[in-house]
Amino acid sequence: MTPTRSTTVSLALAAALALVPLGSAAATALPEAASPATAPAEATDRVVVKFRDGTVPQGSRDGVYARAAERAGGGGLAETTTTADGAQVLRTGGMLAGAELEALTTALEQDPAVEYAAPDLLAGTAAVPNDPSYTTRQWSLWDDPAGLGMPAAWDLATGAGQTIAVVDTGITAHPDLDANVLPGYDFVSTAENGRDGDGWDADPSDEGDYPDAVLCPASPMPTTSTWHGTHTAGIAAADAGNGQGIAGVAPDARILPVRAVGACSQGYITDVAAGVTWASGAAVPGVPANPHPATVINLSLGVPGECPPVLQTAIDEALSRGIPVVVAAGNQGMDAALSAPANCAGVISVAATDVSGALAPYSNSGSVTLAAPGGDPYAQILSTGNAGAQAPAGPAYTERNGTSMAAPAVSGVVALLRERSPELGVDGIRAALTGTARQAPGGCAPGCGAGIVDPVSALVEAQGGEPFRTGGGIGALHRKIAASAGEPRSRELCALGGTPCFQEFANGWIVWSAGTGARWTTVLPAQWWGIASAG
Repeated sequence: MTPTRSTTVSLALAAALALVPLGSAAATALPEAASPATAPAEATDRVVVKFRDGTVPQGSRDGVYARAAERAGGGGLAETTTTADGAQVLRTGGMLAGAELEALTTALEQDPAVEYAAPDLLAGTAAVPNDPSYTTRQWSLWDDPAGLGMPAAWDLATGAGQTIAVVDTGITAHPDLDANVLPGYDFVSTAENGRDGDGWDADPSDEGDYPDAVLCPASPMPTTSTWHGTHTAGIAAADAGNGQGIAGVAPDARILPVRAVGACSQGYITDVAAGVTWASGAAVPGVPANPHPATVINLSLGVPGECPPVLQTAIDEALSRGIPVVVAAGNQGMDAALSAPANCAGVISVAATDVSGALAPYSNSGSVTLAAPGGDPYAQILSTGNAGAQAPAGPAYTERNGTSMAAPAVSGVVALLRERSPELGVDGIRAALTGTARQAPGGCAPGCGAGIVDPVSALVEAQGGEPFRTGGGIGALHRKIAASAGEPRSRELCALGGTPCFQEFANGWIVWSAGTGARWTTVLPAQWWGIASAG
């Protein structure tokens, strides 16, 4: 392929180099202050009721439930299943614990027809991975105002049968990725930039993007390689449930590594465009056909200025084939309309939020589609990496922050949507993402598009369901203040273990915790974890 312009593209790396440090190759601990409060084991949204034999006709059980709910001051109860011994399993509509849960079971047992009522305790869900870093360091996947709430989403989809193309610096071998990696391609066109002795070839291995004294003598980059492609691939689709490392957003999706960026974290726009074209399954002159076309393409890279025509053409080709293109908004702290590919037509552009759920200070904003966790220098995004300082060495786990980290999270969500609702086209996927996104705590004055992506709500919406139900303690309070609170604007978000819980409404938030019950707040502050235990 003959390059049509000499513009080069620099990665929207884990941070804007002049603004936010990249972070070291070795993983660093995240601050504990923002971790959700530890939850009691008794939090649940279901109770079990056993009636005495022959005491209650089947048609009158609803009356028992209604009277008990009224005595307990909660919402309605709905039968879901019957146990092997004939007991009824009831759904409360939301998580309950402590005094609220005890009040409900006590109210049920006050009816002489009830033999017993007990919580249907949560013994743990299979969707929560056993990867050791998930519960300790992958805050971006947790179910709270800053996280993606992945456990509930994984109950619906894991990305099986989907292919995420990562157009980036290539990939390195890693035990948390290898099982999911497909044969890719290297579109770095010059031997010097590719550091592999040739131009385009069938080996997408990352040879290291450390700065070169000849190619980029004034580079502000650290002298080490970033292993950027390996990091973004892990965010999107690292293996889960394998007892090691991390979990990706779409752990059963396949990764199609497409190398288009080399030394100095730079690559020609024409090479990037060729990579996008090939990833989509379209023909690229002189290159074998791609046997594994992508179902979503991720571009965690950027260049200032207008969208280059050659890149727009490649994106248009992908979109015409029904393949969404997800891109990083950029890390210059400006309007994303001034940076490509975020300003290319038809893309899903992603801003970055930090550990509190607020817009990250480095993130481009304004003209974006939505936002996702990208971290900050103090609470970064943990993912797969490499231990090599410059040339590749052994596998490692590294932390970085930037819109580069936010984009692959959304690409992973797209893979979940495509698995769950394969009939959705590009517009349908965009609608599911934006129609269910929630607002950042404290708001997002510069503009976060539709808000923070919410995977499980998007999956429910795509299936024609109601993603924003209310129930439990939050639902009970909302029924009392519905006129002033307004309609729900998000689902109920509950931290690891089931408490505290949060739900956004048109005019504010309801916060529920096992110790203090449900409370109304007009604004969810940036340090939202602090109000969970406040009096």
